[in-house]
Amino acid sequence: FQPIVNREEKIVKYEALMRLSPSDGGTHYISPHAFLDVAIKTHHYDQISQMTLMKSLHVSAQKGVNVSLNLNFQDILNKPLRALMKALIIQENIGHRVVFEIVESQSIQDYTLLKHFMEEFRSVGVRFAIDDFGTGFSNFTHILELSPDFVKIDGSLIKHLDSDKKSYELVKALVFFSKELGIQTVAEFVHSKEVFEVALSLGIDQFQG
Repeated sequence: FQPIVNREEKIVKYEALMRLSPSDGGTHYISPHAFLDVAIKTHHYDQISQMTLMKSLHVSAQKGVNVSLNLNFQDILNKPLRALMKALIIQENIGHRVVFEIVESQSIQDYTLLKHFMEEFRSVGVRFAIDDFGTGFSNFTHILELSPDFVKIDGSLIKHLDSDKKSYELVKALVFFSKELGIQTVAEFVHSKEVFEVALSLGIDQFQG
């Protein structure tokens, strides 16, 4: 779980990150970059994703913490998983504690289905974020259609925010666009005090890194 803080540097939620425990009992967990493609090719992705998402929802319920969970379109198409998540959210009354982060990619071809999914879970209190804003989710029309609660500005734009004018101007424009629509912004990869202070000055709402 990675903390996300507000402008006062207080933790407001945690992003649940998928990791594998090392087989030798060590402490260096394995990033999904090393196993996710294999899991998809061997048809184990659905099982791994379900374990991650359901465990994270259980932690939210047990610990009383807000969680942000990554979903791709394959998860959204997975009807049994959707039913399990919705049942648990209703049973534990944790909808207000949950944010689903939608990972935009070329695999999303049915935005009507995606909007229906968002409406279904919004009805039980879940909020939504668009991940990697400014890169993969370059079509602003989709933002207008989906009306997310948050947009997460991609780390590739944030990490040089204090030293790269192009990154600064683009992030400034993304923040302005979001604020005009009443959408909160989250900066990813805030890795230094300098980056945090510049992001803060631009009016970004939440910070992760």
